[in-house]
Amino acid sequence: MANNINQVVDSLISINQVIENFRLQREKTELYDSNRFNPFQFMRTDEMGLSKILAFLLDPKETHGQGDLFLNSFLKYIGRHNFLAYDSVKVSVEKATKATKPTNKNGRHDIFIEGFLNHGRRWIISIENKLRFATDQDNQLEGYRDYLDRYREVEYCLIYLPVFKEPPSKNSIEKDKWEELIGANKAILLSAKDLVDWLDNTLIIAPAVKQFSQDFKKFLSEELMGNTEINHDLVKYLMKNENNDALYSALSVISSKEQLYENLIARLVEQLQERFADDYKKLKHYGWKCNSYGDVTGKDFGIYFDAEDIYWGVAAEFGCCDLGEGHYGVYCHKDDYPELYDLLNKIFDDLDIKTLFNKNKLWVMWKYFDGNLRNWDAEILRKIPNGELAEQIFDLCKPLLDIITDNLDKIKKLDIKKF
Repeated sequence: MANNINQVVDSLISINQVIENFRLQREKTELYDSNRFNPFQFMRTDEMGLSKILAFLLDPKETHGQGDLFLNSFLKYIGRHNFLAYDSVKVSVEKATKATKPTNKNGRHDIFIEGFLNHGRRWIISIENKLRFATDQDNQLEGYRDYLDRYREVEYCLIYLPVFKEPPSKNSIEKDKWEELIGANKAILLSAKDLVDWLDNTLIIAPAVKQFSQDFKKFLSEELMGNTEINHDLVKYLMKNENNDALYSALSVISSKEQLYENLIARLVEQLQERFADDYKKLKHYGWKCNSYGDVTGKDFGIYFDAEDIYWGVAAEFGCCDLGEGHYGVYCHKDDYPELYDLLNKIFDDLDIKTLFNKNKLWVMWKYFDGNLRNWDAEILRKIPNGELAEQIFDLCKPLLDIITDNLDKIKKLDIKKF
């Protein structure tokens, strides 16, 4: 058994050397082919920016000069050949809608495409863009469905577009209602990979537009899906027949991935708890500690500074599987603690730090981790054993914990279950 483990470790060390060689080779060739350069790094690529890019391509009247090439190939890709019958189309971004039911809210369709034939509206496509892991809003897709149902005798297709093919949450639309829409050919689930495949199957004529499309595909693949060129080269290396031992070692580690992640995060939580216990004795007195909740490799996993059975504190959560789209801040469920939510907002509103954060009904303030910390890959996780990552996370959370500690007297005056 020990010999097998040593063989796997030796093989992994050799794989790491191969990765390093790939990296060095890439750096040497960058002078000539700029393999890591992508103009999309200078463009707006948040949810709104990506919606505008997709709308630009899908609009026949836009300045790409390809007419209906992109739209028609997209309609064919999603199997809506009957939508190809149109005289003109109207493409809108952030189209405002009014709620049709008291339980729904007014909303905005990220991309709204209307097809007209013989001066009449014949079909509608609504795309809900989640390429930046935005959280589903309450009854969001259900509200869009109700809105689209108002267009009688008009066919429609409601598209849900996350990075990976994960269906909408039941918070947005009940599972049976979503499946009913799909069964009725009124909805479809796409992903970033589908966008890449669609563009791969679109025969673009203009060189400049073709280059734009290639850069966009590279952005989708590398930035959103995590498929870097080094990863691609490594897979090719492992698939060679003579590298059977290296492939075995890689697969052995993959099979241990979940346990490895759990042990690493447990170590991280332990390190954070040690720092917290030393620096925040008042909060510790009220039962606060560092803990984690959820499946480490699943969506919505989080690390929290709070007390048991309460729903507010300082937290770091991940909106995507495998510790992706990390964000942190002060969380407080407005529905559970309305008075506390308002008080915490007032406390943090008086400070300059609040301007750097976002806000919703679950978070008094939150923001994405900066730089590489946003997605915890191997380069980040390797910082756990020596305590480096714990220091980084604690330094980010410390100003928030300090402010809560400084305002404990105000908070304690509220009637909060188990402060």
